[in-house]
Amino acid sequence: MIDSIRKKFIENQYVIFIFRLVLGVTFLVSSAGKLVDIEYYSVAMVYNFDILPGPLAVGFGWALPFIELACALGLLLGVLTRLSALGIALMGISFAVTKIILLSRGKDVECGCFGAIASTMASWSVYLDPTITLLAITIVFSSRKSRHWVSLGSRLTEKWKSRLNLVW
Repeated sequence: MIDSIRKKFIENQYVIFIFRLVLGVTFLVSSAGKLVDIEYYSVAMVYNFDILPGPLAVGFGWALPFIELACALGLLLGVLTRLSALGIALMGISFAVTKIILLSRGKDVECGCFGAIASTMASWSVYLDPTITLLAITIVFSSRKSRHWVSLGSRLTEKWKSRLNLVW
């Protein structure tokens, strides 16, 4: 059973490529929506959630769009795909925890997920986070052959592929 699931999803280069595209485009759009006005769409959102202490919230708000952009480009180009997918999985977990905390406080606020591009409420977008996390974890555990199909990673020499296997 587990072996058939592994062959169908984790080892299937088409599935991994589609997962890379879905996550890459999603986080590219999310990053672009925040980069329009970082202070409003990212820093203020994170700060107003009142979960992280002030300076940490401001720092995270400033860094978030750039982390999303780096992970998105990594998946779309096939560069550091495992590291990019791990970053997205960790963001998915942190976004879900944040939204669960907000909803448990009775606050159904705009989450700021897509910045200026789309308005999404925490109560709706909380359902996206487990899916994002699952897709990203699937990429992390996929084989090198599957991750590098249609990517810049396929252009590396075998020596560099083995050296960078943990992150690439």
